[in-house]
Amino acid sequence: MMDEATAIAYISERNNYLRTASYRKNYSKHQFGDEEGKYINLEFSYLAELSTLDMYLRSYILKMCIDVEHALKVDLLHQIEENPNEDGYTIVDKFLQEYPTIFSDIERKSDAIFTGDLIEKYFDLCLVFDGKTAYTKILHVDCPIWVLVEIIGFGDLVRLYDFYYSQYPDRTAYRTAYTNKKVLNPIRSLRNACAHNNCLLNSLVPCKKTQPPALISKFIAGMPSVQKEERQKKLSCRPLFEIVCLLYCYDGVVSSNVKKNRMDELKTFADDRLVRNIRFFQTNTQVSTSIEFLQKIIDNLA
Repeated sequence: MMDEATAIAYISERNNYLRTASYRKNYSKHQFGDEEGKYINLEFSYLAELSTLDMYLRSYILKMCIDVEHALKVDLLHQIEENPNEDGYTIVDKFLQEYPTIFSDIERKSDAIFTGDLIEKYFDLCLVFDGKTAYTKILHVDCPIWVLVEIIGFGDLVRLYDFYYSQYPDRTAYRTAYTNKKVLNPIRSLRNACAHNNCLLNSLVPCKKTQPPALISKFIAGMPSVQKEERQKKLSCRPLFEIVCLLYCYDGVVSSNVKKNRMDELKTFADDRLVRNIRFFQTNTQVSTSIEFLQKIIDNLA
């Protein structure tokens, strides 16, 4: 379908060989005969198509992960403001004592243009020389929660969210199912993958290690267009499971206006570009059914 010269240009100018070839893991090989060791019904165009879909998907997902991160910050700060036993500083002191490794991450960000001023204002810093190199060291902290959430990354935000409710178990009733750590941790993994531009669709094989929590299975079970066997199989595929966790959380925590605009955008992609060349994968049900599954989930939510 794609001539050799075009393929060479593709992996020279638009993508690299390693990333493009990674999608071949979705294909089986001939086990015997003259074609032994070669992939079954695999065209270079199919790899290029999966790479393109992956690029688009990552761009949408990263924006949605950032929306979720913002919503979690707003929710956590609201809960703390409503808590008469919390002043916004105590929780930070306890959290940093519990997880001192976070200091090193904050220290590394102390000269960053977007966080440096905040860190310098709320953390006492000292420049330390060890004889060969110089590094920044935090000596004292006087930081409120509304500043800390703007400094730490998504993973530490999830940790902070959990830590807050462990300190105030009487307020766990205010925590929704959407912010369960069994949902947030897969979203953190997905966000990191997208932020580092890692491939998502290069391994659509079900894996026994991926066991979705009951609330995610129930979420998909409520969609009439998804059959039980399809649900079980696709939720055991790690990339699809993480994307579903994001969509589940997104539906529950993001503000209505932001959610509508983003989901409209995602639905346009799902009903057009995502399935435009699905005929490429008519002989590979693992890929075609994964694409169809994604489209179903998005259409059910948009």
